[in-house]
Amino acid sequence: MKRAKKKIFILAIVVVIVVGAVLILNRETITSEQSSDDNNSITYINLNKDYDDIEDIYDLDYQNEINEQISNLIDKNDYTLQNPLLIANPYGTNTTGIYMYFSSDEACKASYTIEADGYSTFSKTLNNNSEDGYTNEHEYLLVGSIPGVKNFITVTLTNQNDEVIDTLSWSYDAPELVGSEDNIQLDVTSGESTQALDDGLYTMLGNRTTEDNEEIDFILIYDNDGTIRSEIPIISYRSCRLLFEDNTMYFSISASKIAAMNQTGQITAIYDTSNYNLHHDYIFGNDNNFLVLASKEDSSTEEDIIISIDKASGEVRELIDLKELFKNYYSNLSNNSDDEPLDWIHINSIELVGDDTIIISSRETSSIIKINNIYDEPEIDYIIGSKQFWQESNYDNLVLNQIGDFSINAGQHCVVYQEDQSLPAGQYYLYFYNNNNTICSTRDYNYSSDNSYYNTGVGSDGETSYYDKYLIDENNRTFSLVERIPVTYSGYVSSVQKLGDNVLIDSGGAFEASEYDSNNQLIQTVKGTGATWWYRVFKYDYNDYWFQ
Repeated sequence: MKRAKKKIFILAIVVVIVVGAVLILNRETITSEQSSDDNNSITYINLNKDYDDIEDIYDLDYQNEINEQISNLIDKNDYTLQNPLLIANPYGTNTTGIYMYFSSDEACKASYTIEADGYSTFSKTLNNNSEDGYTNEHEYLLVGSIPGVKNFITVTLTNQNDEVIDTLSWSYDAPELVGSEDNIQLDVTSGESTQALDDGLYTMLGNRTTEDNEEIDFILIYDNDGTIRSEIPIISYRSCRLLFEDNTMYFSISASKIAAMNQTGQITAIYDTSNYNLHHDYIFGNDNNFLVLASKEDSSTEEDIIISIDKASGEVRELIDLKELFKNYYSNLSNNSDDEPLDWIHINSIELVGDDTIIISSRETSSIIKINNIYDEPEIDYIIGSKQFWQESNYDNLVLNQIGDFSINAGQHCVVYQEDQSLPAGQYYLYFYNNNNTICSTRDYNYSSDNSYYNTGVGSDGETSYYDKYLIDENNRTFSLVERIPVTYSGYVSSVQKLGDNVLIDSGGAFEASEYDSNNQLIQTVKGTGATWWYRVFKYDYNDYWFQ
């Protein structure tokens, strides 16, 4: 793998480690510290760390300057496993991550372990982007070190005959987290199920409440023991989800920017949302673009627009204004506030179905909505919600018929589309976090007189939320409840994710994520703290990115 040469300046903490040599990447005052706990007497060069201007890190000129200096170092030296180039968090995007570069005479794969007293061992095989998993050129980001303690790291090279040909071990005093020390270890409680946990890494997304906040936020990544293995600081707002494509991870870094980060932690592209603010969700579209839930700046309404961002050009295009699709409903509402935009529909998740159809979740109307032909002439296909709620504005004819007696989705989040080959054509599943929260702040609606709902919460007050799974039958225009798991109440935010036979459920308001087995029995719950909530918790395996 050949590196592109780009330019560099170091703001974040940097440690350069070369056995038998010291390389300094910065003009700032430095201190050195000898490690006596490894076999190679490696010297650590510690530079000052300053994240006060986190926005400066998410700047392409800054990132390119760093990359070029690293490229120049690679050109000037012959690095082997016993004499590697190691730089701690050079790009400022992974607090405890270590950049590593070396070459091997024989094509090999590299694996590593990280050990620290009092913590479980973290072991992974590193992704080298080769077709067969073996390479002569090795460039990685070693994630997994525990912040604020001494970590013992071992990298092992294995050839194509599965023979270990070389190892290197050293100790690393990882820096403290940029965020709260409370984030280092989650509380872990085992359930009754003995089924195995999914082997991905818990990824906590979002602790902030508003799109326009200026506080630094973090992507926090944990192992199955609830121990933090990576902290990725972002400018503000929150990262709503991680998207992976072509060895690149995409995530929002503020309410107006989505960043692309390569495997080594370098930011390679930044997409601006123009005169819109993103909120709640974004996904890949069907034509090298992002589909983004958005609010238009200086508008009298919010959280009611869907835009497209072209990945090649960065061009922003408004696809859907829900005020146009729901004109009859919107026209009957009034905004009593002169200061705040009207949050009249509050869309909070989006799923692409086929090439030009989406399914969105509307919290404010407690409805799941399917929209066809999104790139040309969008039209509402159906609504899953209360017929009574939509009757006044004459959209009740679009509401699917409920089969069975159950309290339907209320204030739901994170709706996911799931095909099943065992189902006939026209049928599929939708699963989601049913907050069970009957509140509509922009309309005087009496949920207690609506037979679609019972035993619901109101706002932050409630007893139970649910993981719900619906069977949708488009042929007969019906929906039915086929699976329900009661969970700790969370009136707002929260997420669900299928993990093979398991399901991960985040009750965000309670800072609680639980994994259930194929029989809906609890395997494990992790619980933490934060400024407001865990907006979403997903598990990613990071394969074909950091690992293989």
